[in-house]
Amino acid sequence: MLRKNAIADFRRDERGATAIEFAFVAPVMIFALLSLVEIGVIGMMSTSLDNAVITTSRMLRTGRDDAPVSAEDTEIQICRLMGGDYAKCRDRLVISVQKYPKFANANAVVAAQPAGEFARGVPGDIVVVKANYRWPLMTPFLAQAFERTGLMEVTLGARVTFKNEPYA
Repeated sequence: MLRKNAIADFRRDERGATAIEFAFVAPVMIFALLSLVEIGVIGMMSTSLDNAVITTSRMLRTGRDDAPVSAEDTEIQICRLMGGDYAKCRDRLVISVQKYPKFANANAVVAAQPAGEFARGVPGDIVVVKANYRWPLMTPFLAQAFERTGLMEVTLGARVTFKNEPYA
């Protein structure tokens, strides 16, 4: 009889049930929280890249004296404007600055990947500035929502097309 009562008591005992349920739910909740944080960081980096490319493009468009004069200078300018770890930024960033005679020609190549070219053009030229930035991920499932370059990284892109002002 004693053994039968002990088994029945064990089955009715609910102490610790909440801890066990939490052990099942906690990893999913923590993963969801980290994913939300990472989405916010990716959004912040994408906005930072967009703003840096727009600012650098404005320097080129208006013919400022301190505007970049090479692909390397353009990368330096964009990384400086983005902030953060400068060396990692330069390793992760690829840019192109290309000139075209017409907007139709520029439109045909905007989607192409940047390859490090630099052709700033002269007043009146159509210029396309392209930048791709590789961003490492903490959560692998987020890679499905972005353009992937590897298992654990995504590519953030920024494009600006403009006509050089008559600055000469």
